[in-house]
Amino acid sequence: MIEYMCYRIIIISMFETGTAEEFIEDAEHHNEWWGDGTSPELSQAVGFTPRSDFHNVLKTTNTHYTEDIESIVYSIHGQTGIGKTTLLHQLVAALLNTTNFPHQNTDLELTSDIDPRQILYIPLEDSLYQLERTGDDIKRLKQVIDYFQTHVAPRREQKFIFLDDVQALDLNENRKAELLNLVDQKSYVFLTGIVESQVDLSTTESADTVDKFEQWPILPMKFIDTVQIGEGLGVDFDDEFRSQLEQYQSSDLDGPSPIKKIRTGLSLGNSEINLDTAVEALSDLCFDIFDSNDRDNLHDAARAYLRTGGSLHQTDDASIRNDLTKSHFLLFLYKELAKYRSIQQPENLHRLSSIAATNAGEELQYTNLSDQIGVDRRTVDNYLDVLDEGIAVTESHDYSLRRYRRTRLYLRNPRHLVLLSQRQEHHGFEGYEQQDTLNHEFEYKLARTVAFDHAKRLAYTVGAYDVEYTETEAGLVDYILHNNGHVLPFILSYHPNTGNAEIIAEEFTPESGQHPEDDSEELKEFDYQAPYRFIITDSLPMKVKENKSLIVEKDEFKICYLPYWLFLLIC
Repeated sequence: MIEYMCYRIIIISMFETGTAEEFIEDAEHHNEWWGDGTSPELSQAVGFTPRSDFHNVLKTTNTHYTEDIESIVYSIHGQTGIGKTTLLHQLVAALLNTTNFPHQNTDLELTSDIDPRQILYIPLEDSLYQLERTGDDIKRLKQVIDYFQTHVAPRREQKFIFLDDVQALDLNENRKAELLNLVDQKSYVFLTGIVESQVDLSTTESADTVDKFEQWPILPMKFIDTVQIGEGLGVDFDDEFRSQLEQYQSSDLDGPSPIKKIRTGLSLGNSEINLDTAVEALSDLCFDIFDSNDRDNLHDAARAYLRTGGSLHQTDDASIRNDLTKSHFLLFLYKELAKYRSIQQPENLHRLSSIAATNAGEELQYTNLSDQIGVDRRTVDNYLDVLDEGIAVTESHDYSLRRYRRTRLYLRNPRHLVLLSQRQEHHGFEGYEQQDTLNHEFEYKLARTVAFDHAKRLAYTVGAYDVEYTETEAGLVDYILHNNGHVLPFILSYHPNTGNAEIIAEEFTPESGQHPEDDSEELKEFDYQAPYRFIITDSLPMKVKENKSLIVEKDEFKICYLPYWLFLLIC
C-alpha cells in the first residue's frame, strides 16, 4: 500500500503543472541580461550575420520609437528553423546598452540605448506553457509579465516584450484578446509563430488599445540578401560592392537607387511611362552601373544560390545541414501545420510537398492529385491552402482559365526541392560546393522554382494579384503578374530548356486573361495590356550584348531580356 501511494504521488508530480514562482524563475533564467547585461544565447546570436529582416524590423521599430508611439505589436511568422528565434535574440542584442551589436544601424536612436531590465524574452515552448491547461497558460504568462512590469522594468520607461513560439498558447480570438490585455500602454510586443493568422492580433476586441500593428513574414533568404551577407556563394563580393547593393535598394541612403527605381516603375497600376523608365533603368543597371566583372560574378553567384539557398549555415558539414533542414521542414509539416489546422493525416502534407519537388512547376490535374493522395478534391484544396499559408508549397493558376482544373506546384525553399526529390534526379546537388557531375536538368528545375519564389516576392512589391502562367502554341509563359489589366509576363529561358522565347512572347495575348469577381462567377472586365514581354535567361543574345540594351523592339510590343541574376536581384 505504501509502495502504491509513493507510485501515485510520483505519477501526480510528473503531470503537475508549474507554479507561478517556477514560471517566474524560468523567465529569470531566460533573461540573464537582467543581471550582467548579456547571456549565452545573445553571445551566440551576435556571431551570426543578421539578415535583411532584422534590419527592417529594427528600422521600423526605431521609426515608431522616435515618433513616440507607445504601443506596438510586431507579429513575425515563418517555418520551423527559419531563424525567428535568432532574429529575436539579435533584436535584443541590438537594443541593449550593454552589448555592441548595432552592425549597420549605428545611426538609429534605439540601438544600444535600452537598459537590460526594459526587455523581457519568453520562449513559450521552451518554458513549457503548452503543458498548462487551457486558460492556465495565459494565467501563468500574465503572472510573469506582471512580475516583469512591477519588479524588474523601470516603471516609466518603454518596455520590450518578446514572446517566441506563440503557437504554444493555441490562441483563438478570445485568447488573443486576453493576451493583448496583459500588456500595458508603454510596451512594444514582438510575437513569433508559424503562420500569419496565428500571430495577427489586430482583429481582436482589444486591438484599439494598441497604437500600431506590424506583420513580417520570414522566408528563405532571397538572392540579393545572400549576396549582401557575402557567405556561402563562393564568389568574392567585397564590402564596397555589398554596401552599394544596399544603397541601390534604398532611397534613404546617399547615391542612386536603381533597384528601388525599377521596383517602383514596375508597380502595376502605374502609367506606361513609369514602366518605360523601369526597363531603361534595368538596362542601365546591367550595362552601365555593373561592369563586366560584376556581371560575371553575379551570374556565378546566381548559379551558386540554386545550390546553397534555403539552408542553415551554422555548419560547413553538408550532411548535417541537409539533415537539419529536412528535419525542421518535416517537424513543421507533421507537428506545427498539422496541429494548427487539425490535419488528421499530416503525411499527406509531406506527400504533396514531395509531389511538388518531383514535378517542380509542371502542370498537374487536380483529379490526378486526388487519386494519388487518396482523398477528394476539397481535401486536396484544404491541404494546399495549409501549405500555402505556411509558405511551404504555393500554387500557380492558369491566367486564361475561368475555372481551375489544373495547377502548378512550387516549393518555396530550393533546398527542400533537393531533399524531397529522388536521388537520381538531384545527384550532384547534395553538397553545397560545385561538383564535377553536371546535372543541367535538375539545375533548370531549381532555377524555375527559385524564379517563381522571387516572382512571388516581386508580385507583393508591385501590387500584383498573384503569379500565374499560360500556355501558348510555342510554349509556356511561366510567370504572369497582373493587376487591373496591367500585365507583366515573364518567360523563363534557361538551359537546357531554352525553347523559342521570342516566339512565345509574340504569341502571348494578354486579352486571354480571365479573372472572376470575388465570390462570384462574373468575370472582371479589364482592358488587358502588356506593352513589355520579359524573357529571363541565363545567356543573353549576342544582339543584346552588342547593343548594350536589354530592349528589343517589336511591332506591337517590346521585349526586355533579363539576365537570370538580374531578375533575382530586383525581386
